[in-house]
Amino acid sequence: MPPDRSLWATRPSALRRRKAVTVAASILFAFSTLVARADERFMIQGLTDAEYWDTTPQSAYLTRNAGEPAAAGRLRLWAVGDLAQGLQGFVLGRIEGAKVNTVEQTDSEVDQAYLRYSFSSPQPLVLQAGKLSLPYGNFSRRYFSSQNPLIGAPENYEISYPWGLQVSGALRRFDFMAAALNGPLTHLEYDSPTESILRPAFATGVTPLVGFRIGGYFTHGPYLSRVPEAWLLPGKSPSDYHETVAGLDLQYSRAHFELNTEMTVTRLQVPATGDARGRIWYVEPKYTFSPRWYAAMRYERGDLPEPTWIWAQTWAAEQEGIHDLETGVGFRALPGLLVKGSFRTDFGSGNPTLYQDGRVVALQLSYSFDVKSWFAAAR
Repeated sequence: MPPDRSLWATRPSALRRRKAVTVAASILFAFSTLVARADERFMIQGLTDAEYWDTTPQSAYLTRNAGEPAAAGRLRLWAVGDLAQGLQGFVLGRIEGAKVNTVEQTDSEVDQAYLRYSFSSPQPLVLQAGKLSLPYGNFSRRYFSSQNPLIGAPENYEISYPWGLQVSGALRRFDFMAAALNGPLTHLEYDSPTESILRPAFATGVTPLVGFRIGGYFTHGPYLSRVPEAWLLPGKSPSDYHETVAGLDLQYSRAHFELNTEMTVTRLQVPATGDARGRIWYVEPKYTFSPRWYAAMRYERGDLPEPTWIWAQTWAAEQEGIHDLETGVGFRALPGLLVKGSFRTDFGSGNPTLYQDGRVVALQLSYSFDVKSWFAAAR
């Protein structure tokens, strides 16, 4: 069966890490102590989240913690520094924890660590190399709780942090990105991560009017995890089966209104079966009533392709129906403190063997801070 993508899912890759929860925080806090006395070439900031989720147990993709109420916490710290003329370094660490079936689960990871070099001539270009954030897709630029107007996330892809090389730039109203990444957009991990093979990725966009941008992206390459050879036909390997993904995204803002929307079309080659295809889209409007209050919603619909291993060399090319609506409000209690509440419901697929209607009530506190300011205030 496909892996559980819920927030509290116990992933094999996470269990194998065996990292101390405080490693990333210790490194970044030690670094912040050193650079707090340095000049303005360095910046250390963070974002912490506290969440409460109450879900029904029926939904295949909205249910958390088997439908039992649960809480989760997350801390992100990042440091940025000017290392030389045009050269910057960036590192971002994450620690998170949640209670899974009465058992506390924690995870820590260095999500991003890369060098960035900016060229000023003949055309402005930015070159990045290292562990990057997903460089394409509308929501991949807005998944932090301080940028996401709601609490949930679209189901059309998972945010990931591949190693790679990326170049991006802009020419008047046009922007572009080209990258070689060692991770896919579709993460189908049965008992191990996907193979580290370079995959191309491209994105481009045009801004015909101020506040309005339309773009597209494309990627292609292997997506299967390193499954046992007995699961595949003789002479085949996971790298023989590819994903092909194309997407369109749109951003629009005017006065107090914002709109984000995205559509993704995916084709996955499934062992011994054929192709699993799917298309999924969402539309996300947001309106700010005052400097403190806003309301937002996200309507999502489509089909996710599901390559399903059954037994031996038998696979099935299936789809998972996605049809849900999330609405919510946000209140900025302090400059760095955002309080959000949301309600999300799925409308079912018409096939009761897949899932039934599910509902989610969630609360989130999100606090942004500047570590250097703490040391500056103490001096």
